Amino acid sequence: MNRRSFLKSIAGFSFAAAGAQLAIPISAKCKMLAPVTEVVGKSFLDKRIEGGIARLKSDNPYLKIGETHCHSIFSDGTYSVDKILQRSARLGLDFIVITEHVQPKTFPLAHTLASIRERSRCCREWSHPNLEPIDVYPGFEVSTLQGHLILVIDQDYLKPKNLRELETQFSLFDKKYIPMEDCAKMVQPFGGVSIIAHPERTRTAYPFGVSIPFAKQNLSGLVDAIEDISTGHSYEENYSEELGMASIGSSDDHFNLIIGTTVTGYDSRKHKNLLSAIKARETQAIKVNDSLDDLLGMARLVL
Repeated sequence: MNRRSFLKSIAGFSFAAAGAQLAIPISAKCKMLAPVTEVVGKSFLDKRIEGGIARLKSDNPYLKIGETHCHSIFSDGTYSVDKILQRSARLGLDFIVITEHVQPKTFPLAHTLASIRERSRCCREWSHPNLEPIDVYPGFEVSTLQGHLILVIDQDYLKPKNLRELETQFSLFDKKYIPMEDCAKMVQPFGGVSIIAHPERTRTAYPFGVSIPFAKQNLSGLVDAIEDISTGHSYEENYSEELGMASIGSSDDHFNLIIGTTVTGYDSRKHKNLLSAIKARETQAIKVNDSLDDLLGMARLVL
């Protein structure tokens, strides 16, 4: 299926969903769109992403690239952790951070901890013999008073015995929204980093993307990184240079569809892992494939 045929075939579906969407919860919208995204991934997008990643790595043999923002069925995504890890490995990604939502009265921390346990299990019991296991980091996306902040934690916290420490440290997120500055400080004892998600993007009902003026005044030198490029939110900026933060590229995928279209990369000769590169402000946001950019603009009407 070529790009033109695909867009033509499902544009009607997208607009119909948008017209009926006012009273539909986001979880129901995701389930409604899941069959469409399954077809898109298999028939249209996967080979394009895989090819783009292969060329990128061929040109840069020491470059490690991965996804830093996506969701599974443990929050508001539509695919299992195992399916996400399997597809990401098949596409050629080196690492992934699944970032379940944590939000008072909506997405409890317990769901994120269950997701981390499942990530750990999938890594230990890797069941895809034709694929190299992908590197997995524990992480989650916190709703703060100013917007969403991603926390990525040292891989040692994939071990089930260490999850109790995360529960103790972050249980406050179940009870109330806290300032983004305080949230960023809370990940530091765990060897982790913080990433501003989709800055300047707004929602009328709740804080979503922090404003750049607020970030410049209150978060520079405290938060480690910011999303410069986001496939899911259809923008390409250079906020990181202005704020002195590490540059992040991600998808914010909820459908196991656009993972790999925008990635974060770092030089493996200089850094042993993603956290080291982010702390040194030596990452880059990279757009791999833009085939769905037109459609994603329409999809924002639905989601």
